[in-house]
Amino acid sequence: MSVDLEMAAAYTGRRDASTGVRVPLLTSPDAPTPPRSLRAKALVFTDPTSQRLLAQIQQVAPTDATVLITGETGTGKEIVARYVHDLSPRRDRPFVAVNCGAFQESLIESDLFGHERGAFTGAMAARAGWFEAAEGGTLFLDELGELPLALQVKLLRVLQEREVVRVGSRRPIAVDVRLVAATNANLAEDVAGGRFRADLFYRLNVAAVALRPLRERPGDILPLAEHFVGVYGRRLGCGEPTLTAAAIARLLGHAWPGNIRELENVIHHAVVVCRDQRIDADDLRLLTLPPRAPAPAPASRSPGAAGGDPLEAALLGMFEDEGPNLYERIEETVIRAAYRYCDGNQLQTARLLGISRNVVRARLIQFGLLAGAPRTTTGARVEVAPGPRAAAAPPPATVRVGYQKFGLLVLLKARGLLERALGETTRVEWLEFPGGTQLVEALEAGRVDLGVVGEVPPIFAQAARVPIVYLAAEPPAPEAEAIVVHPESPIRTVADLRGKRVALNRGANVDYLVIRALEEARLHPDDVQLTFVPPTGARAAFESREVDAWAIWNPLLASIAETAGARILRDGTGLAANAAYYVGARGFVDTHPDVVEAFLAEVRALGAWANQHPGEVVALLAPELGISPAALASALARAQFGARPLDAGAIAAQQQVADTLHKLRRIPRPVRVADACWTPPTEAGSYSRSSRRTDRSG
Repeated sequence: MSVDLEMAAAYTGRRDASTGVRVPLLTSPDAPTPPRSLRAKALVFTDPTSQRLLAQIQQVAPTDATVLITGETGTGKEIVARYVHDLSPRRDRPFVAVNCGAFQESLIESDLFGHERGAFTGAMAARAGWFEAAEGGTLFLDELGELPLALQVKLLRVLQEREVVRVGSRRPIAVDVRLVAATNANLAEDVAGGRFRADLFYRLNVAAVALRPLRERPGDILPLAEHFVGVYGRRLGCGEPTLTAAAIARLLGHAWPGNIRELENVIHHAVVVCRDQRIDADDLRLLTLPPRAPAPAPASRSPGAAGGDPLEAALLGMFEDEGPNLYERIEETVIRAAYRYCDGNQLQTARLLGISRNVVRARLIQFGLLAGAPRTTTGARVEVAPGPRAAAAPPPATVRVGYQKFGLLVLLKARGLLERALGETTRVEWLEFPGGTQLVEALEAGRVDLGVVGEVPPIFAQAARVPIVYLAAEPPAPEAEAIVVHPESPIRTVADLRGKRVALNRGANVDYLVIRALEEARLHPDDVQLTFVPPTGARAAFESREVDAWAIWNPLLASIAETAGARILRDGTGLAANAAYYVGARGFVDTHPDVVEAFLAEVRALGAWANQHPGEVVALLAPELGISPAALASALARAQFGARPLDAGAIAAQQQVADTLHKLRRIPRPVRVADACWTPPTEAGSYSRSSRRTDRSG
C-alpha cells in the first residue's frame, strides 16, 4: 500500500529482511507538546488489520472532517493524529497537541480558549488559548473524555460556531481549526452514564478511527521491535543489536498490555543491558510477573524477619510500636534525613527522593524547616499561614518551553530531565521554533513560559514592551554565526555584497551580525537587498540561488557548509558576541520562581556534562536534528554550553546591541537591558547551588 511521501513527512519505510517487502512505518518526531515523558513514537501497518486501518486514515485525512481516534493507552493515537494532519491541506500550518488530562481544573477554560488581562487572579496579561494557537492548522485533544461537562458545552459551541470567547471577554474570535480528538475511554458508555454529552459525541464522531491493541495485530510486533532496536541503538551509540530467536519468540508470545509504549520501553532496556550486540530473551524485561509469595504470618513480623533489609527492619519495628500518625512520622523522617544529606538543597532533595521540588518545599514548611511565604491581610499586619498552605504559588499544571533546533534544550528535551525534576504534578510542553524571533512572538502571545533565544530577539521584545525577563546567559559563540555565499560565488568580501540579496531571519542574532559586518565594510543596510525570511525558507532560497548570501547560525551553518559547500564570508569574530539567553515570561517567572530555578539548574548541570562529553552529545543529537555527525561536531566545536547569571559585562554587551539597533531605528524606542534582568530568590539551597548529579547522558 503506497503513501505520498511528500504529503506525509512523518512516513518512512523499512524492508523486511526475509521478504524484501517494504513495511509501512509511521514515526513521530519529538512533538512540541509531548503528553508524557514516555510515549509511543512509532506505528507500523504490516498486520492485515493495520493495513485496513491505514486505508481508512488515508481516506479521511485529506478532508476537513473532525476525527475521533479511540484506542487503549500506548497504541499510537498521537502518531495517527499527526499523520492525519500531514496528509491534509493544513499540513503547512500548526499542529498543536494538548493533553486534556493534564489540565489544572481551574484553568482548563483559560488554556483552551484563552483569557484577557485581569480575568482572574494571576491573569497579568492577555493570553491566547490553544484554539487560537492552532489557527489554520490542527488541534489534537488527547484524553478528551477527561473534559468536565461544563467545558464540553463550550467545546461544542466552538465546533458549531467556529469561534472562541476568551475568559473575561465578550468578544468572539473567529478560528479556523480542524479538531482531531482521542480517548482511551468508551465514550458511548460515558454518554449512557451521563459523563459525556451525547450532542458533543455525535459532533466529534464524524470520522472515527479505532486503533486495535497490539495483541490483536501480532504482525506489527516484530517490525516495531526492530525499529526501536535501531532507534535506541543509534541514540545510545552502541550500534544496532540483533534479536535472537528466543527473544523473538518471547516478544511474539507476550500480551503487551501497555501496547506500543510498553514495547518501546522493553526494547530500550534490552538495548542497554544486552551483550555482544545480541538481544536475548533474558534481556527483555516483560510484565509477566512471578506469582506473589504468601504474606508472612503475624507472628513472624519482627525486625529479624526482614531478610537483612535494614530499611524494612526499621519499618517493621515502627509497625510493632504503632503509635499515632505513623505515615506522617515516616514521611517526615525520610524528608528530614534527605534534606540533611543534601546540605539543605531543595532541588537535590527532590531529585534524591524522586518527587517534585514543590512537594519538598511544602513538606519542609510543614515540618518547620523552612519559613512560609508571608500573606498580607486587609490590615497592616502580616501573617504567616500555617502548614503547607504557606508555600508560594502551587506548581503549574503545564510549563511551556520554547526551543530552537540546536543547543542544550534539544538535549534536555530528548533526555526528559526537566520532566524528572518537576515531577508528575507538572507537565512540560516543548515547542520548536525556527528562530528566536518566532519564539519571542509566541512568548508575547502567551504560548511560551520559558525558552532560549539569541541577543537580538529580547531587545525587540523589550522595545515592544513585551513582559520578557532575562534569566541566564550562555557563553558567547561568535564563530557559530556567519554570512555564507555559494562556493563558486565571485563575492569575496562583505564589500562585494553591495546591491546583492542577503537572506536572514528578521530580529535574529544574525540581524545584528549583518549590521556590524556592513558597518565594517563601510556599507549601509540600504546598500544591500535584505530579504527577511525564516531559516527553512532561507535555506531553500540559498540553495536555489534566489539569494546571493545567507546569514545563518549553527547547526544550519555547519550543515549548509557540508552539504552545499557554502563558503563563510564573515563570521561574528570581532563583530558580534552571538550570545544566547534563557528568557521567561515575567508573569510566569514571578509566579513560579521554583520552576525557573529547577529549569536553570538542569540546564547548568547538563551544560557542564555536554562540554566534557562532546562525542556523546553528537551521538545523541545528530539523529534528533537530522544532520550528519560530522556537521554537528563542527558546530559544537564553535560553542560552549552553560547558563550563568547575567553579570555586568553581559548586560553591558547586550546594552550595546540595543543601542545600535535604536541608533539605526530598528527598534522604536531605547531600552534598558538591566530593567529586564531577573533576580533569583536568595533562599538557601536554590538555583545558585550546584547539583550533585553530573551524569546527564541517561
